[in-house]
Amino acid sequence: MKTETKVAKKVENDEVIQMIKVDEDKVETLSKKYIEYCDSLENKEYAVALTEEQLGKLSTYISEEVSWKGKEALGVVEILKRISIVEKEGRKNGVYYFASLEVEASHYFINKMEGKGQKYAKEFVALIKSFEETLSLIQEDSKKAEHMKKELAAAQQGIELE
Repeated sequence: MKTETKVAKKVENDEVIQMIKVDEDKVETLSKKYIEYCDSLENKEYAVALTEEQLGKLSTYISEEVSWKGKEALGVVEILKRISIVEKEGRKNGVYYFASLEVEASHYFINKMEGKGQKYAKEFVALIKSFEETLSLIQEDSKKAEHMKKELAAAQQGIELE
């Protein structure tokens, strides 16, 4: 059953200039879907294709070499916690699993790496590529959540997104 809330915009002399119909069932459905989707992302872990050697190098870099300022230290600590966990769990189907924030923080710190020579450049490219592939999946999920939020806001105002 379609329920509607009618909202009228009025001008000073009480003339109705626009009538808006809000489909409350649609708003409720979209709201529920948006909340469920955001909840599913909250605990979602993303696969990062790393070799054991790459994970070891990442661990060494983050624990001993990375430069950080202020609250960036929180990212360093969280990345190392996750690395410790995934080292114990081992690779699953050739990948390690990280939460979105851990992927984003790792990518940020990996991007700060410096080195010399082709050997280290190739190692860097392989490492950053793995995190960038995963980061693109996280960004897709974020875009979907943002689109759902816009759809909900539009429905609450009685309009359709195109």
